[in-house]
Amino acid sequence: MSVQSREAPPRFLTDPRTVIAEAVVATDAGIAPETVALEIVRVADTRAKQRRLARALAEDPELLSSGRPEGPRQVEDLIRALLPHGSTKLVLPRCAGCGQQKRLSRTNGTRRMCAYCGGKTAGQGQLRLPCSICGKSLKVVGWDRDGRPRCQRHRPGQQGEVEEICLILHKAGTGLDATILKDLVTRALPLPSQQRSVLVELMRRPGLLTGEGAHGSPRVIALINALLTQHAQGITAPSCPFCHRRAELKYRRDELRCCRNCYDEARMESCSDCGRPTRVNRRTPEGGPLCCSCARRDPVDHELCAGCGRLALARHDTEGKPWCKRCWRDPLAVCSVCGILKPCHFAGTDAPRCPACTARRNTAPCSLCGDDRAVWARAANGGPLCERCSRRREPCAQCSHTRPVNSRGPDGGALCKVCYPKHPISFRECSRCGSHERLHHHGICPACAADRQLRALLTGSDGILRTPLEQVAAALAASPPSSLLLWLGRPGTQQLLGILASGAGPVTHAVIDQLPRSKSIFYLRAALVAHDVLPARDEYLAMFEHWLPRTLEEIPDPEERAIVKRYGTWFHLRNLRRRARRRPLTQGQLTTARTDIRAAMRLLSWLHEHGMSLATCTQADIDVWLSGGQKGRTVIRNFMIWCSARGYCCRFEIPTHTTTRGQEVLPEADQRWTISKRLLTDTSLDTVDRVAGCLVVLYGQRISRIAGLTTDQVKETSAGLTLILGSAPLNVPEPLAALIRELVRRRRGHAALGHTDAHPWLFPGARAGRPMSAEHLGTRLNRIGLRGRAGRNSALLDLAAELPAVVLSNLLGIHVETATAWAAEAGNIRPGYAAELARRAREHPAHSPPP
Repeated sequence: MSVQSREAPPRFLTDPRTVIAEAVVATDAGIAPETVALEIVRVADTRAKQRRLARALAEDPELLSSGRPEGPRQVEDLIRALLPHGSTKLVLPRCAGCGQQKRLSRTNGTRRMCAYCGGKTAGQGQLRLPCSICGKSLKVVGWDRDGRPRCQRHRPGQQGEVEEICLILHKAGTGLDATILKDLVTRALPLPSQQRSVLVELMRRPGLLTGEGAHGSPRVIALINALLTQHAQGITAPSCPFCHRRAELKYRRDELRCCRNCYDEARMESCSDCGRPTRVNRRTPEGGPLCCSCARRDPVDHELCAGCGRLALARHDTEGKPWCKRCWRDPLAVCSVCGILKPCHFAGTDAPRCPACTARRNTAPCSLCGDDRAVWARAANGGPLCERCSRRREPCAQCSHTRPVNSRGPDGGALCKVCYPKHPISFRECSRCGSHERLHHHGICPACAADRQLRALLTGSDGILRTPLEQVAAALAASPPSSLLLWLGRPGTQQLLGILASGAGPVTHAVIDQLPRSKSIFYLRAALVAHDVLPARDEYLAMFEHWLPRTLEEIPDPEERAIVKRYGTWFHLRNLRRRARRRPLTQGQLTTARTDIRAAMRLLSWLHEHGMSLATCTQADIDVWLSGGQKGRTVIRNFMIWCSARGYCCRFEIPTHTTTRGQEVLPEADQRWTISKRLLTDTSLDTVDRVAGCLVVLYGQRISRIAGLTTDQVKETSAGLTLILGSAPLNVPEPLAALIRELVRRRRGHAALGHTDAHPWLFPGARAGRPMSAEHLGTRLNRIGLRGRAGRNSALLDLAAELPAVVLSNLLGIHVETATAWAAEAGNIRPGYAAELARRAREHPAHSPPP
């Protein structure tokens, strides 16, 4: 029976605290529940103790009031802890021997007894033999060096056992001084009984010191280890008698000391879940053995993480809250190695150690690859192994390549990491929805796991999922399950959803704006907008509206802060809002506005540093600022013109920003056609890159403009495909038209959160319902060897040399003045020639050429 298919485990295993609290309250309702919960954690501070106590009270709740000396020790401890809190119905258990209400520290079968009665009971069954001195048959309290029994009256005393052991060691040729030997024996064998028993062993079997230590007692092995530590001669460390390895012999098997592996090998059982012979890690409630892997998967030991809400193995903090491995953070402490305050292991001890120092401390040259890395395991000869070399490598049953074993097939054959996901054994039925696929955890598929984890994070402390958050959950559930699980596992995401769960009212843009700023915010908002949970808005405009007040707080002078605020509000913000009404803003427009305001703030700061203000500075001061050596200082021109027009300063002469039009072009004359030919014919390139690159090198489009194209701008007519870039449709020839049709048909964004195909974008991006960013599209074109600005400039120079400016403006969607400037740059005089002919025709109609 598998871990997932077993019946639901009893509550005393899954929720022991609640079971204990219910039993206490049912017995004595006068105790406050908070007090009961606190004392339960104090008395049973581990989950194992809580389960023992919960099981006992679930089977017999009267243990709390009957006074019977039964059940685990925690029953008595809990009663003693609750009596000072006013309990009147809880009764301490009475000793099974004397009947008194003492502390019951001993046991006699299933009944508990006090120390005195327990001692008497234990003495009744003590061994009785004739004493080697008086001959009376009395309790044996010790043995002499010859192994003969002694009674209480003739107790064996210290009769030079240490000296005789030292004499044996000296005869063995250890080469150590007598004083050192005596001190070594005394530390290794501190008790007289230990000294006597070891002396007897050494006298009966002298070979214990020369390799037969496995036949001796643990004290003999302790003495041998102490001698080897002092580099004693003639002493041989014992090997395991079963595997013949040099290892610590801490266990006993067949009357011999052995290593842990051989001890486990003799006690192996078949796991009740996977069926493999293994060391028993834990047992099921029915008593079935479980291996380590199956025990970790058993939901009985899983708890809801206080951070992410996942059901997983948990560690508990000082407050008793469970945390999964992903969310657990070690307490802060000053590392005893590097001296830095950071999360450390063993934070409550005198020697806390951070993970980095722990990894460096446990490094050694790997016995296989030779690299100096953290020790992950040990080889058969005790040599250190790194993580890579410690993985078991076997020939894969599917591909026959010798690789690390990732899993095993039904016949026990090894499966590598590549073949396991393709093997039918990796697919099972989801216990929740019944789908047959590769499961995520706890017997459920990724979709069910993501839905459960998402709803757990959005559920409030009262256990209720608010109605507005139902829409949020539905929007996020549209994401690919694997991507959603990855996103939900991030601490920042968990914090955001936790804040939403603890709030009240509907989810609005204002509520999202109040959340801690992170990348998760942008993806969350885009998903909610794409699924109509939030109304659409221009995000770049909203970014500027939130950025401006925060940035203005950096200006110390109130008057100058007010000037920059008016400039940012009435010049930039008004312009951005006007442009946003026509078409969505771009990242470049937002960056330009921010740069302009930052430049104004730097100018005001510079004036303050030199004892001036905006009203007192002169043209010479502005010239000094402009010649400061930093590029882009001329961007203050708009700010200074705006200020002088409103009387904040006098008029200044500031040069305009020089354009690079026509200066950055493709280096070779025919490179534009070479690139376009590759884009049209190379099928190894992505269709997105091919179409975007062609629009750059053939039609001179900006990358930001390309990223914002919609499917409405692509039209099919009887004459073929047209693309609307300006006021007039542009006829697109083959094979570019076929590429655009393919892009429209197969367009699919890579949004990992809230994915939807219900959007108009020709180039969908990473955010749900949003186009691809110009930065990302530019990076993609750079990877295939196309620099966007150089390709666009080359295309516009060639097109402006052949077409009139008005035609260029109508077809490509650029301003007519910009088209005229490009025509002048390209040396196209035909627009001027046509204007001259029109003027002559008006002045001399008779001499005008025939139509």
